[in-house]
Amino acid sequence: MRKIKVGFISPYEAMMPLIDELAAGQEDLQITRAVGNLEAGVALALEMERNGADVLISRGGTAKMIREAVSLPVVEIHISGYDLLRSIMLAEGHSNELKALIGFPNITMGAASIVSLLELKLEVVVLSSASEVEAVLKRLKERGVKQVLGDVVTIDAAAKLGLNGLLIQSGRETLLESFEEARRLFWHAEKNQRQLRALEILLDGWQKDVVVLAEDGELLFERFPSFQELPLSSTELMELRKQLVSSNKPLVKLYADSKTSFYVRGEVLEDRSGLLTAWSFEALSFETETDALTIAQPAQLPLIVTESAGMKKLRQMIECDEATAKSVIIAGEKSTGKQTLAEYIHVFHDRTGLLLTIDMDQLIRPLPEFTLPEQSTLVLSYNKPPGQETIELTQDLIGSFGRREFHIIATMPTFYEGVADLLEPMLHVQTPPIRERQDDVPYLVNQLLTEYHQQLGTQPVRLREDAMALLSGHDWPGNLEGMKAYVRKIALAEKSYVIEKQTILSLPFDQPAGEFDMAFYLDPQHSLKEIERYIIEQVLKEENYNQTQAAKRLGINRATLWRKLKD
Repeated sequence: MRKIKVGFISPYEAMMPLIDELAAGQEDLQITRAVGNLEAGVALALEMERNGADVLISRGGTAKMIREAVSLPVVEIHISGYDLLRSIMLAEGHSNELKALIGFPNITMGAASIVSLLELKLEVVVLSSASEVEAVLKRLKERGVKQVLGDVVTIDAAAKLGLNGLLIQSGRETLLESFEEARRLFWHAEKNQRQLRALEILLDGWQKDVVVLAEDGELLFERFPSFQELPLSSTELMELRKQLVSSNKPLVKLYADSKTSFYVRGEVLEDRSGLLTAWSFEALSFETETDALTIAQPAQLPLIVTESAGMKKLRQMIECDEATAKSVIIAGEKSTGKQTLAEYIHVFHDRTGLLLTIDMDQLIRPLPEFTLPEQSTLVLSYNKPPGQETIELTQDLIGSFGRREFHIIATMPTFYEGVADLLEPMLHVQTPPIRERQDDVPYLVNQLLTEYHQQLGTQPVRLREDAMALLSGHDWPGNLEGMKAYVRKIALAEKSYVIEKQTILSLPFDQPAGEFDMAFYLDPQHSLKEIERYIIEQVLKEENYNQTQAAKRLGINRATLWRKLKD
């Protein structure tokens, strides 16, 4: 077992021989000693810390100053009753001159008891601050006091005023007790340090990037084996801490626009000294099959229209507890809002993690590694009947995620038995097409008008009743995508606040594949982003709303297409 390295800073020279004598018997201690009071003692302590000291020992004001300057444990040598008695008896034997003992309450309380018990002629003066020393000594000198007992500062000040000074020294018993205290502090600190080192080794092995903040936001612990440094600014972290403490629920925040996409997870820890906040950082690395993966963090409940009987029943199903206790299959035609319903389930049931959508038609082996927080939702998207390989991939995914940490939702055009068998227990939800939602059409159209008014600055804010009747009676073969494209077209074409029936009659619902409305490009009010969106919608329509084929034609990956459609 190695020796404990002890740095001993004595505020006065007379202590050195006693330190050397007692150090000889401390076989487990390697003691380095020096003389220095106050600032000089602090300088010595800092040097000893740099040289590898484990514990420091000093006395009085010097010990207090050292404790504020270093990160090592500091033992303060206290003046014991034996030290006081010895010094008082020495002063008593000198002469019959007036004498006084000056010190702070930790010294004077014991000294006053000794003086009273022994009926000694020694005045005891209590100090409340070090700045009083000179004024107190001057008053005592004026009253005829010739000798003063006190610490190093008091004795030095007395000498300048021509008074005899007797230093209250620390004896053998006190120094031996300081050595014992040094041992106790070292082993206590060593135990804590070993636990901390073990934690750091584990975090490094697990590649866990962690920050722990105190109640006032002070940094208590940080470890960044992956990121090398805090991937957020301190301002951003403090804002997240404010949100976390306010809600007192685990918080997950996705950062997907930076060079390194990652998420941060925060939780509140109760400590006897106050609330701590712990933060872990995980990089999102989907290098394999990036086109098949889309990750998001929906913050608000998506708006769904549920005026029709079918949608009212659907909403009741997805809001019940069963919709989060079981896996969910959402089946329905293309563009009937299946992904929006998956997001709705995630947000409505307070899933605090992330939403990961996987295009199962695009996914191939080897499967990517996922590092997502608990309470995340996994959406498996099927656009065509799954073959045996897709079923096996689904089984592998479900096994790797685990049901307790991730809620699994599958979206598909029709109910696939092969997938359903893997998701038991599960809840089956069927999304109705727009042609079966006539009661919803006016609300959907008005919702789209509002959206285009806010995003594109279009003029119309409502339709005439007879114009709306035409839209409600339409079959909408493209479902929501077809409706979005058409409402956008009439909103851009109409220059007044109300869309008339004649406007609907003048603009056909269906446009031949491959033909583009060049008037759209010639209108100076359209931005580049609007033109881009229009082209994407046209290509989607020509590809029968197959996003994979549309992305290939546009020269972008499916994840980029998905993001552009969400903008």
